[in-house]
Amino acid sequence: MNHSMIVILLLIITSRAFGAGEQTYPNVPGEILMEDDRVIVQKFVLEPGQWEGIHSHPEHQLVITLKRSDEVTYRIGDKETKFKFTEEDLRNKSHSVFWRPGPVHLSDQHESGNTGSKTLEWIAITFKRDSIASDPVESLVPQTR
Repeated sequence: MNHSMIVILLLIITSRAFGAGEQTYPNVPGEILMEDDRVIVQKFVLEPGQWEGIHSHPEHQLVITLKRSDEVTYRIGDKETKFKFTEEDLRNKSHSVFWRPGPVHLSDQHESGNTGSKTLEWIAITFKRDSIASDPVESLVPQTR
């Protein structure tokens, strides 16, 4: 393999590791709803009893929960946290929006499981590294013809 091929491979691997790639889970297929040069928008469904599998998270990711389960278990390393929601919680706040901290690396041994009795659905919006920079102010001014 020549030098330029190695550089290209390293660039691809690096861009995937630092926020330019899509979110993947070993046990949960995602559906790409939209992708452009700034974001990847994906939908995921986690059925009761299903675990995502050990995975990583890129930086710069916004998560919108569409349907909540009554219990979700979050693991990272040897720590485990359970989030439980009552029927009233689910009625009053069926969705949530949060900024996911990242990156999370495979070596962190992270996974989440739907340990409840209701299907969990969410949208992950991953902002690509280049999209984080602000557009120049001039691009925000409407152009007249």
